Amino acid sequence: MKKALWIIAAVATLLVVALGAAWRGGIIRAPWSSRYDRLVEQLRDRGAVAVLGGTPLGMPSVETALRDADGIPGLSAALRGEDGAAVGAALQRAHLDGLLVRVDGSLRAPGPPSSVAARLAALRPVAGMSAVFLDETTALYERDEPVTISPEDARRLVSVARLVLSGAAAPSERIFPESLRRARAVEVALVVRDGDAPLLWRSTRGGSVARALLDGSFAIINRWSTPLQDRYGRLRDALLTRRISISLFHDKGVLGARTPEFLRRAASAPAWSVGFERMASWEYVLPTLPGGAPQDPATALRTLATERSLPAPGYLRPEVTLYRFRALQLIEREPFGEVQIVGEP
Repeated sequence: MKKALWIIAAVATLLVVALGAAWRGGIIRAPWSSRYDRLVEQLRDRGAVAVLGGTPLGMPSVETALRDADGIPGLSAALRGEDGAAVGAALQRAHLDGLLVRVDGSLRAPGPPSSVAARLAALRPVAGMSAVFLDETTALYERDEPVTISPEDARRLVSVARLVLSGAAAPSERIFPESLRRARAVEVALVVRDGDAPLLWRSTRGGSVARALLDGSFAIINRWSTPLQDRYGRLRDALLTRRISISLFHDKGVLGARTPEFLRRAASAPAWSVGFERMASWEYVLPTLPGGAPQDPATALRTLATERSLPAPGYLRPEVTLYRFRALQLIEREPFGEVQIVGEP
């Protein structure tokens, strides 16, 4: 009898070990592991990623090398500090393709509440870092170059937009300073406002801030339709009494969870705005103006889905990808007036 029990125990132990190895190797999957499909997809083409707080229970094995952040020279100290750029530099020195952070409350972040680690775990903005994916358990961050615009360049961008919208020939990109011509993937939104209310807006993606702004100006011209002209007159005349604002979108990341509670935690205005992609179409909620009432992100997405005639259940449809993003806004205080810069890192 004892021998039979010993054999049963040995077989059970071997079975548990084999199942564990198969699970870690991705041969079998826990029934809840499909929740990590999008995270696994984000990790797929990365050679090595630092991990702060450990991987979540049930996450399947990935080919990406996952390295404990505490064992990477310079990274742990940078995470305890308050400089996001220092964290990005430590990742770059270690030839790492990102930082995976636990955000479900299980992480005891090193350093004070103002540390980079604490802010990343709380899904708060950190200059120099960008969350490319985030859900209720983890967030994947990358090193990012902060978006900055000088007051002189802000005034220059708004002035050029006004000239082009008023019918002037498009200037050569050479008239822009190097900081606005420098090659970088960027999305720029141009908004014509009636008071604070957006009257007409378009965003365009380009290889530089200057290029995206010029393309966005032509998109506005092409969309100044007959109903708008009947009400406000020609665009060049309407601009005499209307403000212009320009937004540079950045720190854009996929939202892997969709509950209202998660959206409020991860994408609350005014720090963040939200949008979605469906069938290669990008729709977004304009960033909140200073002093404006911040809109609940779940409500904003429902409204946006209704405005874009998205079939039920709206932004919860499986083919829809949700995003959060930040915006550096350049806002005329009055037509032809001073330009306010809002949302600097």
